Amino acid sequence: MKKILLLHGWTNRRPEGHWMRLTAAYLRYQGHQVWYPQFPSPETPDPKEWQELLRQESNMMDEVGGEKICIAHSLGTTNWLIGALNDIYQKPFDRVLLVAPPDPEMTSQAEGIKGDPLDLSNPSLATQAKKWARELLVIASENDKWLPRGIEIYRDALQLQPLILSGAGHFSLDDGWGEWRGLQKWIGSGNPDLILVR
Repeated sequence: MKKILLLHGWTNRRPEGHWMRLTAAYLRYQGHQVWYPQFPSPETPDPKEWQELLRQESNMMDEVGGEKICIAHSLGTTNWLIGALNDIYQKPFDRVLLVAPPDPEMTSQAEGIKGDPLDLSNPSLATQAKKWARELLVIASENDKWLPRGIEIYRDALQLQPLILSGAGHFSLDDGWGEWRGLQKWIGSGNPDLILVR
């Protein structure tokens, strides 16, 4: 049995057909424990509220056994990285997958997103992220409107080589992104090559 935390992004209310919701249902059917919280006020997220809920959910995961996995999408990736910077977790995650992390320059301009943008120049970011994730993966697309400067900004900030899934956009419903079988297989096997399979 694995325990999986799913972190949604800005304006997301866990709609039907979204790959996160479909993945949550699939994992529960397989007998895994799934945390898929609705973060408050997703249209106008408050970083303090999101961090507190993330802290609580992560710490509750530590109360039971099993491999600890986090899958974060869009602003959810920012949420997880800020948590790593602030040491809000009790125990590291075995695996963390950051899907379509947004460019902080874009989130700082978005109406409704409160707080300071993630500082990708922070020299502690890579160290802290790897402190709280025994395995850290980043996946993005070359045509993501939320990444106008490209995923290379995260490659340098996190000191890792991101995975590129061509044509996936922002991995959103608007991009036609529904069921993601490769992600489901990666959760079971840990083989990162499978994430690149739609």
